[in-house]
Amino acid sequence: MLSRVTGCCLRHCMDKMAIYNRLPIFMQNWACSLEGAHIVTTRFGSSFRRLLQDYEMRVRWSPEQIAAYRDERLRIMVKHCYETVPYYKNVFDEGGINPVCIKGLEDLPKLPLLTKKEVNRAPDQFLSSAYVGKRIKHHTSGTTGSGFVFYTSPEAISEQWACWWRFRRSLGIEFGTPQAMFGTQKVVPTTQTTPPYWRENKPSSQVYFSAFHEREENLAEYCREIQRRHIPWIHGYPSLLTPLASFAEKNGMLFPDIRFVTTGAENLYEHQAELIERAFGIRPHQHYGMCEGVANFSQDDKYRMFVDEDYAAVEFIDERRVVGTTLTNMAMPLLRWDTGDVAEVKTLPDGKREIVSLDGRTEDSVLLPDGTTVGKLDHVFKDTVHIAEAQIHQNSDLSITVYAVKTQEDVSADERKALQQFEASFTCAVPINFKYVAEIPRANSGKLRFVVSEARRGC
Repeated sequence: MLSRVTGCCLRHCMDKMAIYNRLPIFMQNWACSLEGAHIVTTRFGSSFRRLLQDYEMRVRWSPEQIAAYRDERLRIMVKHCYETVPYYKNVFDEGGINPVCIKGLEDLPKLPLLTKKEVNRAPDQFLSSAYVGKRIKHHTSGTTGSGFVFYTSPEAISEQWACWWRFRRSLGIEFGTPQAMFGTQKVVPTTQTTPPYWRENKPSSQVYFSAFHEREENLAEYCREIQRRHIPWIHGYPSLLTPLASFAEKNGMLFPDIRFVTTGAENLYEHQAELIERAFGIRPHQHYGMCEGVANFSQDDKYRMFVDEDYAAVEFIDERRVVGTTLTNMAMPLLRWDTGDVAEVKTLPDGKREIVSLDGRTEDSVLLPDGTTVGKLDHVFKDTVHIAEAQIHQNSDLSITVYAVKTQEDVSADERKALQQFEASFTCAVPINFKYVAEIPRANSGKLRFVVSEARRGC
């Protein structure tokens, strides 16, 4: 039933995008602002301000107080899962595990790890029978390339954004600060060949710049628009900010109004941070979070990254693999969720856990025949729930072979969805073929490399 609903939603979304793409630019700006108003309502509901105040208050707590608070919430969540979520009821009973024995973070290894495979097999078994509020659907894919659909509650979304805004406000960013956003929403039709390559989301004080038009010949327009609007805050994926920063540095463009640069969704490498700092005069701050709400790491004003212990219960399996448990989502809880990401963590004498290095979401980019570089392609597989893993392999002739592991014999519908997403993301035609394999080799770190490219790029 869930897969049938997902298919209907996908067609509905694609129909909406087809209408949006035919609108004049001023109407597209209006539509972006209308969607922005809906997003603001969803993220910043009636409880948001109280939650933010609580998060900011806990900054003054000792690590022991934070750990006690986290473990208390964990016990509540485990009890909720056992009593109201069929999957966990079976896990506890069949494993002979008494939920009362899960008293804190150190007890979580008594439970099995959870991956997309288990959830995709029987998603209805993860829904809480006791939750009566609105369930909000999310689509994710992540570094393994497999699709995943799950539900969360408005309360969990507000709490996640409270945690994220604690991070932002600690840097001096306030609500209403104008933002230049570099993400992968298709706000500008890929067929558009003249500026403006951005759209306005007025309720969020945001100008959303198209990732799919970020070519060398267009970057001057991007830079001039940021300068013209005197935008003080740039936020986005590192792979989208670095081409802009490289162009700005090479052409001596100055940005005296920029006071904040923040990144998310991908790992920020040192060479990227240095380039962004040289171009914009501000070193970027990084934070790590995800829709699933099972882990969150934030940098402080000294660029040290710490686990947000009051938001989720985070484990580091084999001292590196990030595994998280939600403390907030009562609608469809995920316990011991294997994120697939890798981090090096150090426990300080006061008990705080510092992230020394982060090796998560390191998707590479592909090079199109027209010279465009397109990164962050994990959204291509967000609805391919019968593809367990996928790797994009770009060949030397710029064609693409998708190596995929399927969970059922007929995955033609999933393949069509992926090809539609590829087509919508690319500015020109690229030959794409699917090759199904039993297993995709891992890198030395144990992670699946999402993109492997043999394409030659200019310096």
